[in-house]
Amino acid sequence: MEIFEIAEVLHRAESYPVVLGTLVSVEGSSYRRAGARLLLTAQDQRLGSISGGCLESDLTLRARLLMSSTRRTDLVEYDTTGENDLVWGVGTGCHGVVHILLERIESMPTWAQAVSKSYTQRRSTRLAVAWGGQLGSALGTRLADHDELPSDGVLLNPVPPPLRLVIFGAGDDAIPLTELCRDLGWIPIVIDPRPEMATPQRFPAAHEVRCISAEVAPTQLDWDDRTVAVIMTHHYRYDLPLLQVLGKMNLTYLGLLGPKQRGQRLLRDAGLPGDCPLHSPVGLDLGGDGPAAVALSVVAEIQAHLHGRTASNLNQRIRSIHAD
Repeated sequence: MEIFEIAEVLHRAESYPVVLGTLVSVEGSSYRRAGARLLLTAQDQRLGSISGGCLESDLTLRARLLMSSTRRTDLVEYDTTGENDLVWGVGTGCHGVVHILLERIESMPTWAQAVSKSYTQRRSTRLAVAWGGQLGSALGTRLADHDELPSDGVLLNPVPPPLRLVIFGAGDDAIPLTELCRDLGWIPIVIDPRPEMATPQRFPAAHEVRCISAEVAPTQLDWDDRTVAVIMTHHYRYDLPLLQVLGKMNLTYLGLLGPKQRGQRLLRDAGLPGDCPLHSPVGLDLGGDGPAAVALSVVAEIQAHLHGRTASNLNQRIRSIHAD
């Protein structure tokens, strides 16, 4: 989720103004859904994205004009429906109409401070982006009121803390898993009782690496509904005490690496019921071989599970891709 990176950049920015673009409205199909953001600086640095890259160049030109003007906001419409898509010369094929609010930011905004704080405290916050209607000078991003309801011309954007994946096991197959997590904006944490394996040097993409015994490791973390776990130590004597604790915690997602028969035995030895909500074997049936393929399989299953998706082919989906 780019909003956390954008808030951090705004906090560290050495020069203002900057321009923040927010995708505030989508009619039809779009590469990103409402709430996607793109930050542009006076040095032409870009963070985040609004589209697959087809609109960013034009938005950069508009951002430069906004920085040098007396206006504070600019509402931009792109129509990629049918023949209108050819007018832009991009051929996106998205077949939708999107509205993007560009707003000039002169100093560190209050909402960005709140987003940064919610990241460290792992709590949700909510932003409101006023972009239409009769709002006039009130256009732009702010913290949403606690009881504010959706209305025309205002995008209400919940910002939950980023997903945190706790990886119990510091084997070689955990390395690409941390890298995929980082690329998705998740927070990967690696825990393993073996000091020669649980080192930051082996896991540069990990947010944190801890060397803790399997018996006490689960109790050393602050768990919340945005924290999930995968057990992949490759050792029965480590997996068993982990599963005995984690299996009773009703986590949003818990996966176990290894064959199905091994997982069933672990469940029995851990004293857990056969219908325990454990993904064993962990991952989707994607084919392939090796640590990177395993990591892709695990991440894909977690992503599908958290979003309530079937992980089937998109060409078999009746509803739009972004419909919840």
